[in-house]
Amino acid sequence: MAFGAVQPWSICILEAAVACLVVLWAAREVANGGFHILLNPLYIPMALFAGVVLVQLLLHQTAYWYATWSKGLLYACYGGLIFLVSQVFQRRKQRSAFGFFCAGYGFLLSLFAIVQQFTFNGKIYWVVATHHGGWIYGPYVNHAYYAGLMEMLIPFPLMLAIDKRGEKASRAFFLFAAVVMGSTIFLSQSLGGMIAFAVELAVLSLILFRNRRFAYTEILLLAVLCMALIAWLAWLRPAGLVERMARLLNPISDAGATGRVAIVKDSFRMLRQRPFLGWGLGTFSTVYPSFRSFYTNLWVNEAHNDFVQTLVETGIVGFAFAATFLALLFRDGIDKLNHWRSDTQSSMGLAAFLGCIGILVHGFVDFNLQIPANAAFFFALSALVTTRHGKSEAHQEFGKVRG
Repeated sequence: MAFGAVQPWSICILEAAVACLVVLWAAREVANGGFHILLNPLYIPMALFAGVVLVQLLLHQTAYWYATWSKGLLYACYGGLIFLVSQVFQRRKQRSAFGFFCAGYGFLLSLFAIVQQFTFNGKIYWVVATHHGGWIYGPYVNHAYYAGLMEMLIPFPLMLAIDKRGEKASRAFFLFAAVVMGSTIFLSQSLGGMIAFAVELAVLSLILFRNRRFAYTEILLLAVLCMALIAWLAWLRPAGLVERMARLLNPISDAGATGRVAIVKDSFRMLRQRPFLGWGLGTFSTVYPSFRSFYTNLWVNEAHNDFVQTLVETGIVGFAFAATFLALLFRDGIDKLNHWRSDTQSSMGLAAFLGCIGILVHGFVDFNLQIPANAAFFFALSALVTTRHGKSEAHQEFGKVRG
C-alpha cells in the first residue's frame, strides 16, 4: 500500500476494502447455506482490547476523542483482517499460495527499492515529493518502516528455500530472493531492522538445531545466505552503511537512541497520571508535549516503542490484553515447530511466526505497528499463526450455525 497507508485516503481504502471483503465472505457463506465460523484464540484478547477503547470513547476517558475514534476504526479494520484470514486461509493450497505471494511480492518490492536507491532524485517513485522530510526508502517515507515490512516478508522465501520438498531450481530462486530482500534491510540502513533480521536468523537457527538429523544441510543453507548477502552488499558498496552499522557497537552515543530513551522515561511519567485506562488510543502525540523533558523543534509523533505507547494510551488494562494476545501468538507459534518439516501449513505458519518475531523485536526501538500497512500485515500473519483447523474439522468441532 502506498507510503505505508499513512495518508487519510489510503487509510480509508484499507478500511473500506476490509469491510467489503467481510461482506463478500458473508455473502458467500449465505450462498453456501449458512455461516461456518472458525474460531481463533486471538478473538478474545482482541475483543477485550476493543472493549477498553470503547470505554475510553463512551466515558470520555481520552485526551482527544476524535483521535481515539479514528484509531479505533483502524483497530476494527485489523480485527476484520484477523477474522478473514482465520476463515479463508485454512487449506494447504491457500497457505502455499499466500507464501508464494509474499515471497514474490517481497522480491519485486526489494528490486524496486534498490533501483530507486541508486537512481534517487529525492522523490518516492521518482515523482512524489515529501513535504516534511524523512529518510525515504522504497515506497516508505521512513527507512525503518520499509525494513519492518521486509522483516515480515523475508521468512517466506527463507522457509521455501529450506523446504526439501521443493524442486532444486525453485529453492535456489527463493534463496536468491531472500538474499536480495535481506540486502535491502541493510541498504535502508535501519539499525532496528538489522537487529530484528539478525534475531530472526538466530531463532530460525535454534529451530533447525532442534532436530540435528536434518540441521546441518539447513544451517549450511543459512550460511550460504549470509555469505551471499555479504558479497552482494560488498559489490553494491552503499554509501554510509559501514559507518551506520558501527553505531551498533556503541548505541548510547547515538543521538537518536538517546532521544528514544528520554521519550520512554517521559512516557512512564504520563502513565503515572492515568495508570489504568491510559490517555486514549491514538493520543500520544497530543499529550506528550506536556511531559517532554528535553528541547526539540521536531514534532514527537510517537513513542518510538510500540509496547510503551500501548501502555501509555490504553493503560495497564489494555496492555494486559495486548500481552495476552502476544502470549497466545507465541504459544501457537511454538506449536508450529513440531510439524513444519512435514506439513506445508505449519511451514507457512512458522514463516509467519518468524515475521511476527521480527516486527515485535523492531517494536522496541520504533513504531512499525503505528504504520497501518505494517500493522495490517502483522495482524494478518498473527491470524495465520494461530488458525488451527481446516474447515471440515471446524464444522465437526463447533457445529454449524444456520443463516
